[in-house]
Amino acid sequence: MRKPIIALKDKRAHRGQHAGLLLQRYLCENATGDGGNPEEKRAILRAAMTAATDDEVRALYRAAFDRWSSSLPIDPAPVDLVTSGRLIVGLGSENVLETGIRLHHTYGMPIIPGSALKGHAAHYCNEVWGPTDESFRRESGKYHQLLFGTTDDGGCVTFHDAWLTPESQKPLVLDVMTPHHPKWLDGSVPPTDFDSPTPVPYLSVTGQFRVAVSWHGPASDKAKNWTELALSLLKDALKDWGVGAKTSSGYGRLGAPNTDQPNRSAPAGTQTRAPDVPQPGIRVEAVLLEEKTKKGGWKAKHHSSGLDGPIQNTGDVPGDKRPGDKVILIVASANPREIAFRYPTAADDQRATKPKGGPKGGQRPRGRS
Repeated sequence: MRKPIIALKDKRAHRGQHAGLLLQRYLCENATGDGGNPEEKRAILRAAMTAATDDEVRALYRAAFDRWSSSLPIDPAPVDLVTSGRLIVGLGSENVLETGIRLHHTYGMPIIPGSALKGHAAHYCNEVWGPTDESFRRESGKYHQLLFGTTDDGGCVTFHDAWLTPESQKPLVLDVMTPHHPKWLDGSVPPTDFDSPTPVPYLSVTGQFRVAVSWHGPASDKAKNWTELALSLLKDALKDWGVGAKTSSGYGRLGAPNTDQPNRSAPAGTQTRAPDVPQPGIRVEAVLLEEKTKKGGWKAKHHSSGLDGPIQNTGDVPGDKRPGDKVILIVASANPREIAFRYPTAADDQRATKPKGGPKGGQRPRGRS
């Protein structure tokens, strides 16, 4: 049995060019559970990352992307949206690695299914636009039904799959989540301070996606207005809520590429300094803002970087806090354009005071929890 395993690993390392095929067919030994080899899991994830940057694969994918892109409607024109941090679609799909990812079946590159985009936009429409206009409510809103349909009708707008643009150089990145109480999560025992964290490596995505919608209802002179509305709604949903898994941790948000113009007050030929962006996971001082999110949640500003953004767990902010108050927040996600925070909870404080060493004196792995 040893020779076939060695041969399979050799093929995976030197001939693997399709990330999806590697993840589905090239696991050489058990990588999960009590008897699993965690290094085998990391090896296959790294092989998939390498495959996504292979020159031959990218050349083929670029040709396919250009053909697909030329078939998209031009009115409204598709938009390119870039990930604000990381994105993961298909994390909970069934597979031998415990954690999944949605890749294009033919080309092995990340993709966001149109069905996911449609469902996401429909939910956002009902929850954010619906309270101020009954026409956008799911239950009986005529505009909601026209855009998204009902159980008996598919609606008049098609939400196309979002393809990764070929300019995205390293789309797959190694990520990690660290469940601190795995036996509590499966309901077997209560959580305690003696539980050991269990790092779970997985793949997430960074890069730029092309997003498009089109009209497929009856011919109408209002079709352009409806499709532009649908695209605007989808862009808002992706920016404010994100898509895919772990959105509560800042994953999945997409926005327009950074096309900011130079500071016109600066002398010609000079460049403005990029903001000092804090790292996700650290605690920073911020100021609560008067402005609220669309769902009525708190927003805060980090003065060192000049960035402001939402507090994701806004319900944990004490009720006596007021706009202008200085608070200590955890950075959930950040880039030169935007930031998101979390208000520290008792669980966060408990983790922060835990010793770094594991039960056997080893160093505790780092990662997102």
